[in-house]
Amino acid sequence: MTTERAEIEEGGGTADGGFAGFFERSYPGMLARALLLCGHRQDAEDAVQEGYAEAFRRWERLRAYDAPDAWVYRVVRQRLWAAGRRRARRRSAETRLPQPPPMASVEQTAEARAVLSALAGLPPRQRTVLVLHCLEGMTQAEIAEELGLRRGSVAAGVFRARRHLEKGLGKVDDEGGGDRDGLHGWDELVPSGAFRDAPAANRIAGPEPADPLAGALRRTELWLRGGVAARSDALDAVLAAVTGTAGSTRAAGPEGTGDRT
Repeated sequence: MTTERAEIEEGGGTADGGFAGFFERSYPGMLARALLLCGHRQDAEDAVQEGYAEAFRRWERLRAYDAPDAWVYRVVRQRLWAAGRRRARRRSAETRLPQPPPMASVEQTAEARAVLSALAGLPPRQRTVLVLHCLEGMTQAEIAEELGLRRGSVAAGVFRARRHLEKGLGKVDDEGGGDRDGLHGWDELVPSGAFRDAPAANRIAGPEPADPLAGALRRTELWLRGGVAARSDALDAVLAAVTGTAGSTRAAGPEGTGDRT
């Protein structure tokens, strides 16, 4: 840990409750989920940085939460939803994909990039509701309430998005990479240590989801997370930006966020 990080930890209280430790454990999973939700990489990175900046401002309170990452992730989702709506009329294809994790096999990288390419072909709304429903396990009613949509619109979006991905991925080939008894070989993409003892939004998935499409999304999430976690220099840069600029961040969270977990 650098001197700067140590000072941040000390200022945050105990080592277990320090902001820098929380950031390091949760950031790879947070950015991985943001990249799955959002077709625009810069929007994803900006939303995640803003979420952590707001968390840093409230850390004395959030550190007592069972899952402070859930609060950050809610902020990130709302930032991405707003950014996606702004971009809806001026969409541009983004082909710049993240670098593969150092431990990724050719087959794992091929599947992850196929999933990301298929997601890129979806309208922002369909992409969002699909990921929240199939990967996050949110109900259609919960998604509708959070995004301000009708439940019927959410159901239709999930249906159309599933059809698009199933067509693009060949009905989600069962030979695409997952061990149906778990995610053996995919969980190893994420470095051992702190990253694997992470909060909810950065958790290592357990058994392979029964839904093949959810399984493909989960494996892609692990691939993304491994690539993010491997870039310690980038993590240092984001942590410095968050803790150095948080004082200028809006005090109030996005509408509807409050301080709920």
